[in-house]
Amino acid sequence: MKSLLASFLIFLLAIQLAEPTVYEALAVALSFYTFLVFIASIGETIALLECISFIASLEILLVPAITYWLFPASMPIESSAYFAYALPAYTAFYIGINWFGNRQPERSHLSYIQAATGYLQDKKLAGIVLLFIGLSGFSVKIFIPAVPNIIGALPSYCLFISVFYAYYSKSTYRFMSIGMAGAVLLAYTVWAGMFGDLFFWVMLVTIFIAAGRPDPLTTRLKTIATVFAFAFLLLIQSVKGEYRYHTWGYQRTERSGDPNLMVDLLIDRLTHPGKLLNTDHAFLSFVRFNQGIMIGSAMSKVPMHEPYANGSVLLSLIYPLVPRLVWPDKPKTGGYENIRRFTSLPQSENTSINLSPLGEGYINFGYGGVLFSLFYGLLLGGIFYCILHLAKRIPSIILWLPMLYIGCLTMETDLLSTWGSFVNNAIFVALLFISLKRIGIQL
Repeated sequence: MKSLLASFLIFLLAIQLAEPTVYEALAVALSFYTFLVFIASIGETIALLECISFIASLEILLVPAITYWLFPASMPIESSAYFAYALPAYTAFYIGINWFGNRQPERSHLSYIQAATGYLQDKKLAGIVLLFIGLSGFSVKIFIPAVPNIIGALPSYCLFISVFYAYYSKSTYRFMSIGMAGAVLLAYTVWAGMFGDLFFWVMLVTIFIAAGRPDPLTTRLKTIATVFAFAFLLLIQSVKGEYRYHTWGYQRTERSGDPNLMVDLLIDRLTHPGKLLNTDHAFLSFVRFNQGIMIGSAMSKVPMHEPYANGSVLLSLIYPLVPRLVWPDKPKTGGYENIRRFTSLPQSENTSINLSPLGEGYINFGYGGVLFSLFYGLLLGGIFYCILHLAKRIPSIILWLPMLYIGCLTMETDLLSTWGSFVNNAIFVALLFISLKRIGIQL
């Protein structure tokens, strides 16, 4: 109730100060509401779905609304046309992803983590095994970038899950495992120039550690942590472009790390805060998180210049279930082709932009994409609660939620990528549980 009241006050304040349309004010208010819900959930639950909901509102509603106020010429369609679809589509998604959580829970999320903690007390070897699997995966990713995900990327995630195993099993080597995972993540970030993994894994670890505390976090502590998170994100956005300019080539394989340059850029931004807090940087940061540009561009082209796809997006739910060995020409992602076909936006080999699942809902079904958004939310939320149900039999499975959902956290990708990431990760986790159990190691 407090979140609703505060959001209503934000709506009234936006109307008075910025003189936006009602749609824009509603978008800001709804984003603020999801933010308050997310913050309140940290430490009370495993706030994974609340996190996804907030990030989606940031990219679909808040940043586009602010962009319409400050840089309207950068948006491809009028505000009223964009929000006429974006607002109901996001609202449907939010209802879907939180549908199952609105029922009375059988157990608190803390009890699931406590059950996993008790389960792991005699399985300390599992954390060490996962640590070595994760280190091996990162080594393969670095030295053989073109290797299939099941050999490189998927095993590398085990490094972060090993942190949970070491922490909750109270392993003697837990501080070594945590320190090694942090060092490897930082080194990979500098080498690849990819900052998303660093931000998201730190956030996921924080969410889980907070949910496992018997004492609730204070509002003050959560507020301070949130301010630091946004400051960290602002810092990343400030150095990312310049760092990639000096370390990336024209192809994805033409990338090299430069630790000295990274340190110099960070020191430069921290000693000259004006480079962080300026209009140009604000605009570039907004563009980075503005899915409204992609969705709006698609709305301006479909169906006037390109017909609706009429449900082909639903094939993305089937593609990940068919092994590439059986289907060598199986689509890798829908993003590049969707941007080329349904928008007028440029796309190069060394960049990646996508319509987002909500945007794909529009290019397939028009305003029927609102119903598709509800379905997508139900899918993500329903699987989360299926895993909670499975955790009653296998308590440690709860610790694998970050790996399963790591590809679903933002709306900056397409349905094939998010769903494919989930399916591939789930298959890998199942195979890992089965294969290690056969050699006497229980996860």
